[in-house]
Amino acid sequence: MKRPNWFQPKIGRKRPESRQPGQERTRRLSRDSSRQEGDGSSSSRNPSEGHRETSTFRQEMRAARLRQEQRRKEEQERQKEREKVRQEAQAYIYGRTEEAEQKALEDRAAGRETFRLRQEQKAEALEQKEPGTSRFRRRKKAAAPAGSEKTGKKRTRRRGKRRLNWPRVLLLLGSVALLIASYVTLHQPWLAFGRLEVTGNTVVTLDEVKEMGDAGDPLNIFNINRKKLLTSLRSDYRVEKADLALGWPNILRVVITDRQPALYVAMEGTQYAKLDPTGHIIGLADGITGGDAPFVSGWHIAQGDLGDVTEDEEIQGILGFLRKLDPELKERIMEIHVDENKSLKIYLHNGIPVILGTYENAQSKLKTFKAICQELEAKKIKAQYIDLTYEKPYIKL
Repeated sequence: MKRPNWFQPKIGRKRPESRQPGQERTRRLSRDSSRQEGDGSSSSRNPSEGHRETSTFRQEMRAARLRQEQRRKEEQERQKEREKVRQEAQAYIYGRTEEAEQKALEDRAAGRETFRLRQEQKAEALEQKEPGTSRFRRRKKAAAPAGSEKTGKKRTRRRGKRRLNWPRVLLLLGSVALLIASYVTLHQPWLAFGRLEVTGNTVVTLDEVKEMGDAGDPLNIFNINRKKLLTSLRSDYRVEKADLALGWPNILRVVITDRQPALYVAMEGTQYAKLDPTGHIIGLADGITGGDAPFVSGWHIAQGDLGDVTEDEEIQGILGFLRKLDPELKERIMEIHVDENKSLKIYLHNGIPVILGTYENAQSKLKTFKAICQELEAKKIKAQYIDLTYEKPYIKL
């Protein structure tokens, strides 16, 4: 007959409270499994109950790890607090407060300044005794202990490294002497060197250029006074722009741009002046010598010389109007007539006059004038005259 549980002997048994949770759970699980095997009811066990027990065990293990991590962090915090208290206590015992640290830093700085002043005083005293000694060598002598053979060897070795490289020095001196000799030789007046060329559509001749640059014979381009040459060319009434350029291998090119005629106008007397677009007088003749520019009729300017700039307001206004025209359109203008009212009448090569009014009005009618000239060229219109002084162009057929 089996004894009841309350009557079972309790000798050697531990109290249920002393059992660990994990051990109790393991024993309970093993007991349940053995009971199920003994009863033959393993097939009737509920799977959800086993899964619930496993998840509960994992949760407890995770909670245990979290508690352990929390205890470790708390222990680190306590360790930091103890270290901080220890440092503060040590600083208080030895008197290392913030004021003390600051004072110590100031004392060190003052000591360094005192040491520097003493070194400068020693250097000045040594300079008075040995006037030719450099500061760098004095410091080395003061720093090197007397009687040290090893230091003396190092100093001798360093001095050997500072010796001059005589082959390199001689090569440098020879190169400088060669350059000086070459310069002197190339500038000799008896040496013929190089060639002088005049480029550009210009009326200035090569002989004139040589004379302006003081070029002797034989020609040496290094002896040409280039500054004087450019000054003379740019002051010439025929030249608008002048520059110098070097060509390979020994060519000096003089690039000249001549002033181009823009207008012929009568002067006081019997002469005609040829003017460029800026009003410079670039030619004087008894009549109109060429058809490369239109002439002004009914008007004349004051007497002038070559290179002068006319100050006539009417002529300057006409030149300003012509500067705004295209080159092809300027070539179609044959004559510009100025009447007693200073009204401009332009005669084209087809013989049709175009009345523009004063030169101020001509500036405002510039676009209209261009359009009318294009229409006359394209449609071959035959008219007695065209008047642009009105708001709308008037064509007299």
